[in-house]
Amino acid sequence: MTSVKVKPGLPEQESEERRLAGRKIWRAAAVLGLFCLITAAFIFLFFLMRKAFFSENPHFRLKRMEIINGSYWKGKEKVLGFRTGVKPGTNVFNIDYPALRKEIEKIPGIEKAEVVRILPDKLQIKIAERIPRAVLYSPGGQLVVDEKGVVIPRQESAIHGSLPVITHIPGGGIVRPGDKVEILLPALNLIMTTLRNYPDIAIECIQPGNGKSLQFYMRYRGGKGYWVIIPVENRGLPYLLSALQTAIINAHWKQIKVSSFNLLYDGRIVTKTN
Repeated sequence: MTSVKVKPGLPEQESEERRLAGRKIWRAAAVLGLFCLITAAFIFLFFLMRKAFFSENPHFRLKRMEIINGSYWKGKEKVLGFRTGVKPGTNVFNIDYPALRKEIEKIPGIEKAEVVRILPDKLQIKIAERIPRAVLYSPGGQLVVDEKGVVIPRQESAIHGSLPVITHIPGGGIVRPGDKVEILLPALNLIMTTLRNYPDIAIECIQPGNGKSLQFYMRYRGGKGYWVIIPVENRGLPYLLSALQTAIINAHWKQIKVSSFNLLYDGRIVTKTN
């Protein structure tokens, strides 16, 4: 039979170590709690100060809105404020600026917007308006479209001079302001190509076909008018329009009274005389 000797005082030493460890834990917990309490107090104080000095400060109540870079919307700050729900007297620090920008860009005639807060009481709104490129249905139609096919109310657009008329929408669909009508993109591409690269060709109206051709009425250098029909998918508009210009000039020099040009036949142009 063997005996185990226990060192005297060992249980008391372990108990003291546990007490010291427990004190350290409580001390750390107390420090952490105090830190959290101070942080919460600072946050609460920050929000109180923010309200007192910013969001509830009467010096920052909205008094003025200014629209810059606009054409139709220039000077229509009250109308824009009504459309977007921004009221005079609203604290400028309480406005959700990303949401306000999105609300402005929902207006069909506005493509992009930027809202800047100018202290103490002013909002500056920079807008890029959509440029109308054609009127829908008739010269006096109440809907216009930009080059991307976005429909805009005529009364809310900055129209300068006369615009080509797109007589109908293939398929007979009903469009509303704000819609993007992609089926009109070939006609709009034709309009934009002539505006940028063929200023001698002035399109007055376009009759979209079945998606494979476009028929339009144009004037060359402000003179005689011609009906023209072109394919939508071919060698490309630059080739077709260059060929059309050449044919018009040749007919003029040869004194041939041509009323229409048909470019549907690849490689040749069929004309119709008066």
